[in-house]
Amino acid sequence: MLDDDRLTPVPEADEFLRHVRFGRDQAESTTRTYAGVVVLYLTWCRCAGRDWTTAAGRLGSFMFWLRHSTGDGSPVVAGPGSEPVRGPRRINTVLAGVREFLAHGTTLGTVPMFVLSQLYEVADDRDLPVQARGEGSHLRYYAKARHRAAEPQEPVGRASDEDVLALLRACRSARDRFIVLLLARAGLRRDGGAPAWPPSGVCSMLSSRHSPVSD
Repeated sequence: MLDDDRLTPVPEADEFLRHVRFGRDQAESTTRTYAGVVVLYLTWCRCAGRDWTTAAGRLGSFMFWLRHSTGDGSPVVAGPGSEPVRGPRRINTVLAGVREFLAHGTTLGTVPMFVLSQLYEVADDRDLPVQARGEGSHLRYYAKARHRAAEPQEPVGRASDEDVLALLRACRSARDRFIVLLLARAGLRRDGGAPAWPPSGVCSMLSSRHSPVSD
């Protein structure tokens, strides 16, 4: 990964990406996603004139930048009614990657330890559902991310029984019918049945209709 201003490698970013690819044995596509996240963070730091190792306390500004910037370093001009470039879900994904990048830096000594307190706050489990608190009556503490975009609770758009029946009638094999029933009744996404999906199966029909569960 290169510094755009000087076209020199950013050793800390390269080290983190090597850790993701080889230390965690993550896929190349996952490593590429992390690389895009690090690029966005370093670009914002450069545009804002901040040291990336200590800019975690300003992630609120970073969230605004993510919402309205294309990420190419151009000035952000967000007027009333302007459409956001990224939605809350994508912003939270970027923030999660940035937290991992900076937390990894603290283990190597390239990022100050106090940055962790800028990324996380200590919370207890009293605000968690009863099912998530575990056994025992004593209070439990965990690290909670300080910065997070609110994601709207969108209703799940399920395929109707008529849609499922039409797909079953269009199936040409028992495997196709099994996959349609699996997706419709087990609550899987379309890619959930991909390992068993035939190359010329009913994928195109599902894509053109309502998905059993929302993406």
